[in-house]
Amino acid sequence: MYNRIENQAISILKELDINTLPIPIEDIAKRRGVQIKPYDLGEDVSGVLLIDKDKSVIGYNPTESVVRQRFTIAHELGHFELHRKYSELFVDKDKPLFRNQDSSTGEFKREKEANAFAAAILMPEHLIQKVANNLGLNFIDEVAIKQLAKIFNVSQQAMTIRLTKLNLFW
Repeated sequence: MYNRIENQAISILKELDINTLPIPIEDIAKRRGVQIKPYDLGEDVSGVLLIDKDKSVIGYNPTESVVRQRFTIAHELGHFELHRKYSELFVDKDKPLFRNQDSSTGEFKREKEANAFAAAILMPEHLIQKVANNLGLNFIDEVAIKQLAKIFNVSQQAMTIRLTKLNLFW
């Protein structure tokens, strides 16, 4: 399942000829036909995706940190790319929530998939390895994670999770 998601994220980056860092996630969303707008969603809502036949909109919480906003936009784009046939509305709270008629198992699965997509598109494995090689990183420690997170403009937590899932602690 996750290989499919990784491949889809990489395919989008290749299709749009994106290889600069940090990944321009807002530009990607716009080029995929999704508008991006800051919305006052309340403090417990990070983002929403509204899908309509004429337009789709990702709303993000502008009061959150930039790295959180970027991940939220990427996460909602993941719902757009992976799940738009299942629902027209996705609402993501601090504790992930996906609203439609599916069971909670389906909700959890789609949230994990959207997170995997967000990680894959914001932190592509080949670019992590390229940057790590350019920096001369022989092993990953807290300092290296901080460097990589800054370059990719993601949180240290997101980078740590991504490196762990990719088994890139060398």
